[in-house]
Amino acid sequence: MGTFLILRIGLAAVIPLSIDEAYAVVVSRSHSLSYFDHPPLGFALGRLMADITGCECRLFVRLPYVVLGSLSALLLYDLTRLAYGAVAAFWAVAWYTVAPFFFISAGHFVVPDGPLNFFLLASAWAVAPMLLGKAPRHALLRWTVAGVALGLALMSKYQAGLFCVSALLILLSTKPGRAELATPGPWVAGAIALLGLLPVVLWNMNHGWVSFAFQSGRGLAAEGHLLHPGNLAITLLGQAAYVWPATWPIAIGCMWSAARKEASVADRFFALIAVLPVVFFGLAALFSAHSLPHWSMSGFLFAFPLVGQWCGRLAERRPGLPRVSFAIAAIVVPLLAVAFAVQTTTGAFTRPFHERATKFDINWQLVDWSALTNDAQSSDLSGSDAYVVAADWMQGARIAHALGPNVPIEVLPGDPRHFQFMDDKRLDARSTGFLVGALNFGKEAEREKEYRDSLGRIFVPNGPARHVTQSVAGFPIFEILILPIRRSSPSPPTLQDRAASPDSRTLP
Repeated sequence: MGTFLILRIGLAAVIPLSIDEAYAVVVSRSHSLSYFDHPPLGFALGRLMADITGCECRLFVRLPYVVLGSLSALLLYDLTRLAYGAVAAFWAVAWYTVAPFFFISAGHFVVPDGPLNFFLLASAWAVAPMLLGKAPRHALLRWTVAGVALGLALMSKYQAGLFCVSALLILLSTKPGRAELATPGPWVAGAIALLGLLPVVLWNMNHGWVSFAFQSGRGLAAEGHLLHPGNLAITLLGQAAYVWPATWPIAIGCMWSAARKEASVADRFFALIAVLPVVFFGLAALFSAHSLPHWSMSGFLFAFPLVGQWCGRLAERRPGLPRVSFAIAAIVVPLLAVAFAVQTTTGAFTRPFHERATKFDINWQLVDWSALTNDAQSSDLSGSDAYVVAADWMQGARIAHALGPNVPIEVLPGDPRHFQFMDDKRLDARSTGFLVGALNFGKEAEREKEYRDSLGRIFVPNGPARHVTQSVAGFPIFEILILPIRRSSPSPPTLQDRAASPDSRTLP
């Protein structure tokens, strides 16, 4: 585990921020009780590090998430050891450590999944002795800790709500759970956990419940068809890739086996937590045109103890099989991560064959837009009187992170996400504006026209456009359009103006 921690720290310092990470860092510059996409804590940890250090550097903003990923492994080990013993705990943590999603994303990136997983595990760890039929000391204190942890999970990501449902099912359907309901513990924990929803509720009350509309809209986008088996298939394949192809079917099988009537208390405890997100988001994938495989990962997190028990039993009969399988994953997953880091920072694997990045190579979404600060042609973007306009939230995240917090940014109506709520007062006094956007090689003129058309009646061009080439280690990746513009109205639109605009929409 220590080796993987060192590797993750190294990767955190090298791999460019993803779009989601850049977005989290940028929109959290405007401190908020909650955000358009997520509850506050998933963004707040990275912002806290940026504010403390005075730097939005990759390593600094990612460090809390890397640390939480490693602490999650310790909690998972102790939770599994309590239920099944040290051997099962070793295998549970081993497979958790090499699972691509938990190794790279949840244990590395500035995304809500890392805090969510840690606090869910902390909540389960605190109450597991009581719900597994043991009699630990300080039971009420443990329930209090569980309530605090669950409240912080609810402040991290909405998926924590499914954990709450699973916890209620455990309390109602198991003998130790029903016994605990007769004590103050679960009620105290529940009351404390509800406080975690308070920032989200207060923010949404003042913003038309936009977060809940956005998230429910993502999961219910049927697009004219009742069933979407193709989307379900893609989701299942994505789950297998995120958990690891050899581990995913074992996890599914263990969850199915733990649902049997003769399953042990421990099996049922983990299965009730694991199954609900997996089934819920599986059904969402079947009935929706769009879903993402990682939505169910909080369920697979609690399947690792079951997988650990299964591997421990297998190791008794055929010790070489789980060891070889794990060794393959422990080699392949880090190599893939390192290869990705090398490619996004040097283009080493494709530059010998191409003069510039091709359609299927790294692109504007995967690299930093450093040309906006390093190129002489873009020096006026950071002027004291300048502001920047982006076409959508993804490019806005990339541009704003590259330019830093001193340059205010506005995102055009369409899909601005939380940018529409930042309401930067500096835009009122800035006069020198620039539309900045990515241009794909070979389609520069066509894409530039699209950008100009997107200005609508809000902005008008105010000078000749220029192009800047974004490269990594001298390898051209894409062109950046810099178009001088001026506002056609004397001041930027208010939040109410944006909401009333016929071109504005909340859902993607």
